[in-house]
Amino acid sequence: MEHQAGKPVNNIKLNLTPHSYVYAFITLKFRGMKTSLLRFISGSLLICTVFFSGCEKEKKADAPELPPLSTLSIDMASFPVGKKTTESYNNVITAALVTGYWNTVLTAYLVVPVASYTEAFDHPAVRVDNNTFKWTYDVTVNDTVYTASLFAHVDGDQINLEMHISQEGGFQDFIWYTGKCNILRSEGEWTIQDNPVSNTSWVHIVWHHDYEAETFDIQYTNVFPESDYTDSYIKYGIRNESAYDGFYEIFSSLQDKTYKIDLNTATQEGRIFYDELWHCWDSDYIDITCPE
Repeated sequence: MEHQAGKPVNNIKLNLTPHSYVYAFITLKFRGMKTSLLRFISGSLLICTVFFSGCEKEKKADAPELPPLSTLSIDMASFPVGKKTTESYNNVITAALVTGYWNTVLTAYLVVPVASYTEAFDHPAVRVDNNTFKWTYDVTVNDTVYTASLFAHVDGDQINLEMHISQEGGFQDFIWYTGKCNILRSEGEWTIQDNPVSNTSWVHIVWHHDYEAETFDIQYTNVFPESDYTDSYIKYGIRNESAYDGFYEIFSSLQDKTYKIDLNTATQEGRIFYDELWHCWDSDYIDITCPE
């Protein structure tokens, strides 16, 4: 049944004119556009939320990689002493004696710093703020429990590091050492305090690391004030040389004398330079005439 303009339908009078049809069409079209627009806006907001959420996650990146342990710990185990034979071991024993001061003080003063830093690599970091991360864990040294909190603050292309140590039943929140390195971890430095009581800087470390070439060097300098060994240093490194890939350079401020040691880390053959001459030993640490 057709409806005519002005005629009642089911007792309801519809006053539909051609203009009314046009208006109704436009209204329905507009409502459809509005619904589509709302759906578009909602979808866009969802996309933006996901996008910016992703950006935020990217902004809050993972903690920076820590410098390798070799930037804090030096290999001092290459020179045996005390051999009781008829053979001559003078040259390697001289090398052991020359490095003996550093072997002693590094063992005494670095045992807790090295142990605490070694343990950091086995624990995840927690974000403190956008640019600061924190590793917290316990480490036991000589039956004593220490709580370590290592902070890393990223400042542009530089990482600033700070190690806080607390001793169970003892000192608390002692900043035992601080350091910094570039974001690529190819160079940096550390400064280490002597102990929680005097809290005096005693050694400054400068290091370089080439990961592609697998070479590195590290130098410890005694900065303890008013000491006989102030400004003494030992430098150790690995280089790409077939004969002697390892090397040491030791300066004694007490003697005002510099020693150089070259070492083949695979065979343990080596040599030490002092008094204007090289003095060599073979893979059994026996004195030999240095090769030409």
